[in-house]
Amino acid sequence: MAAVGTGSWDAVDAIRACPTIQWSGEVWRCHSRRYPGDSANGSLRVSGRFNRGRDRFLDGETWPALYTSLGQHIDLGERLRQTSPEALAALANQRISRLRVDLQTVLLACAVTGCHAIGIPGLTYDDLCHPHDYAKTQEFTWVACQSVEALFIPTCTRFPEGNLIIFPDRLHARSGVHLVDSQDPDLFVDWSSVS
Repeated sequence: MAAVGTGSWDAVDAIRACPTIQWSGEVWRCHSRRYPGDSANGSLRVSGRFNRGRDRFLDGETWPALYTSLGQHIDLGERLRQTSPEALAALANQRISRLRVDLQTVLLACAVTGCHAIGIPGLTYDDLCHPHDYAKTQEFTWVACQSVEALFIPTCTRFPEGNLIIFPDRLHARSGVHLVDSQDPDLFVDWSSVS
């Protein structure tokens, strides 16, 4: 699938302007208990800001992504931001997993001064965090995941630490994603049963 420029913005040029680094450390992710913490299978089912799933795209246009954060508080905040009023009960089925990652090629899509500001030319914070329009972020990611294993990206929760979006099918031989541990927090109270 070829990337198509959006207006005067070009994903290929934007990616060329971002540095690539090696990175190792711990990250967290909040996910359905249906999947292990190091599985990106859910992202193949449902499209998101940095992945395309089978809910809207054909198999050749999809790719998996592990959405992780540099802090447990960020990960929980990101999950809460994505929970619609209709889906609040789904919080009862969430798991928080800690992963150890070692990556060779991570695209730094944050401003040089820290991961609280976007550092992608032509992509604004509103583009990054739009609640429903993922066209630019998916286009950027499609081009990026052809050459990198992950993206450091600012969080929409506006915490100073960032998110690390990992493409598990793009990992190099010396890279890895390993599950450290998981917790099953109680995040939902069914207020309809409380009198």
